[in-house]
Amino acid sequence: MLSAAEGCAQAARIKKVEFDEASLEDLIDFLREGAAGKTRNILVDPRMKKEIRVTLTLHDVTKGVAFAYAAELGGFDYREERHAIRIVPRSPKATVKAFLKRGNPMTLRRASEIVMPKVEFDEAELRQVIDDIATASRQLDSRKKGINVLLGPGVDPSTPVTFQLQNVPVAEVLKYVADFARLDIRTDGNAVVLLKRRKVAR
Repeated sequence: MLSAAEGCAQAARIKKVEFDEASLEDLIDFLREGAAGKTRNILVDPRMKKEIRVTLTLHDVTKGVAFAYAAELGGFDYREERHAIRIVPRSPKATVKAFLKRGNPMTLRRASEIVMPKVEFDEAELRQVIDDIATASRQLDSRKKGINVLLGPGVDPSTPVTFQLQNVPVAEVLKYVADFARLDIRTDGNAVVLLKRRKVAR
């Protein structure tokens, strides 16, 4: 049985999805309107924190994929029931939705094939850095798809980044960004996500 988002993942792709400090209500409104204008029932668990704020930009994704990333960044989860989609607090043991990871070899290949002729950041904020890289990747990609890049939950978007590179694939540029910002990288089928570095047990 398909989850709500997996069902959506087979629907039409959206050219651009952008959330700027979107509230939980904004995200619910986005999800509520389903394919072909059909309205979905959305139920919010009373334990949900109302002060959620999500900022992300994604290109060429389905509504289901966009909402799955918004849920991860917002620190909540969701499940499909027979008559409604229930929004619930995210469990510490929650895993990445399987359908997000599907196709990650394609993302890796594209990130390795797109070469950035010049990269220069001088104390630039991490949020601006990933926006610039994502934008450049679309401009340099012969298919104009580029790479979606997201900052995971709890990553400080104001972290300063400074380095200069020439003729380096996007995949390597993102590795350098992650190294300098002390972050981990996860590559999905729709985006590269920079995450807080996991603490290594001693």
